[in-house]
Amino acid sequence: MRPWPKGLIFFILIFWPLIAIAQPLSPEAQKIRSQADDLEDKSAQAIDDGNLEEASDLMFQAVQLDPTPLRFMNYGSILFGNGVSAFKEDDQVKGIAILKQAEVQLHKAIEGFNPNKDQVYLSQCYFLLGEMYLNAFDEKVKAIEYYQKSADLSDYSGAKDALNKLSSSL
Repeated sequence: MRPWPKGLIFFILIFWPLIAIAQPLSPEAQKIRSQADDLEDKSAQAIDDGNLEEASDLMFQAVQLDPTPLRFMNYGSILFGNGVSAFKEDDQVKGIAILKQAEVQLHKAIEGFNPNKDQVYLSQCYFLLGEMYLNAFDEKVKAIEYYQKSADLSDYSGAKDALNKLSSSL
């Protein structure tokens, strides 16, 4: 039996992972992703309709079906909104509990995003975490850390404004 040419082995070792990634989803995986997309669309509609609880439930289902970093970020963002809403209704205990759930989802998103190409998404996650730590958890040092990460990743003025405001208050 003839040995494989070194060039072919090199090609397989270098390019096989890229080829494997580029493979289309199986029909079953496409169906699941489509179901998750539909749930996410319904979640967005529920937000538009002012029903944050329903939006959260639908997004939870979407994440369970197809756990992608973007879905984790969207779910964390919805939970963030629900937590803020609870605070506005003077239910701080419920608000903090919901924000802790949002924090978990945002960290899952951060773990899944590619730092070389998903800087805007990462920046948004860090900004929301900064908001939580400043306004709900009252931990300014941790808030500054998250705002700084957000500002370092993108040109979002909200993070920079928060950093400037916090720096002047310390």
